[in-house]
Amino acid sequence: MTWITWLIVSITLIIFEIIVQSFFFFFCLSVGSTFAAMISYLNISYWIEFAVFVVASVASIYFIGPVLKRVFGESKMINSNVDALIGENAVVVEKVTPLKSGFVKILGEIWRAKSDIEFESGDIVRIKNISGTTLIIMAVKD
Repeated sequence: MTWITWLIVSITLIIFEIIVQSFFFFFCLSVGSTFAAMISYLNISYWIEFAVFVVASVASIYFIGPVLKRVFGESKMINSNVDALIGENAVVVEKVTPLKSGFVKILGEIWRAKSDIEFESGDIVRIKNISGTTLIIMAVKD
């Protein structure tokens, strides 16, 4: 292929990467086709162009990924919605016993709560888990 064809392939792969967001796979192929364009410009054999494309693409997959992870860092999982309540403190507004669920107030909202131990109204508790629309609570450990 001519060097212009390799560059068109490279630009097309970058555009495709932006549209699809495939974790830099197409970007790595674009790097390989850019290197192949440089070799093609020198009028070297088609087989060498293709070999450079393959080697540069595979090498960029192994080298670009770790570099980008270092630069951008690992993303932390952020809980949202009801999962954000886990680990938060709440105030018991209606007595909770192992046999009978009660209610707690957290962030201005009243939630049904269950527990393996008894809590009186006014106790501070911690949200241990969520089961449907019921909070599983435990004692706050200082």
